[in-house]
Amino acid sequence: MKKILRNLKSKALKDNIPILSDEGIELIINEIKKRNLKSMLEIGTAVGYSSIILAQHLSFITTLERNEDLHKKALKNIKEYQKTNIEAVLVDAHDYKPSRYYDLIFIDAAKAQYEKFFIKYKDFLTSEGIIICDNLNFHNLDINKVSRGTRSLIKKIESFKIFLKENKEFETEFYNIGDGLSVSWRRK
Repeated sequence: MKKILRNLKSKALKDNIPILSDEGIELIINEIKKRNLKSMLEIGTAVGYSSIILAQHLSFITTLERNEDLHKKALKNIKEYQKTNIEAVLVDAHDYKPSRYYDLIFIDAAKAQYEKFFIKYKDFLTSEGIIICDNLNFHNLDINKVSRGTRSLIKKIESFKIFLKENKEFETEFYNIGDGLSVSWRRK
């Protein structure tokens, strides 16, 4: 299994498809074990790499992808790895309506939409659940040395980080691993 996953990882990287870093996967697996989490909603499937790995530690995963080509690749990979506990849905996350609650919500999609996704999906989080967001350091790019579009995206990510820090409902811890992760849980 590990060798096959290495092949999936190297193919994704070769095709410039962003996937979760090894350190990010390790952090999420540790949170799953520490908090005894059973289910996950993933926003941003890509080729299914993180879902396939995390499916070994969770009972059920719903993963959302809006890009049809990536969704097809994910379905193929999920089938190849025989992960029957993953439901891959072709949908824009703005339009999806969950029919259940999740212990873990993992946001790894359009960075400019993180705050909207957080606000929308927090109501589908179990009382002891957590929300994890990836790519909060955005490759540690210098805002003064990038294009206007990238500068705008970096500002939106920084704004989202402020939203998390000032959030009255959730407490958040930030991790400077991979491309930057946050773990948020409801305040007691």
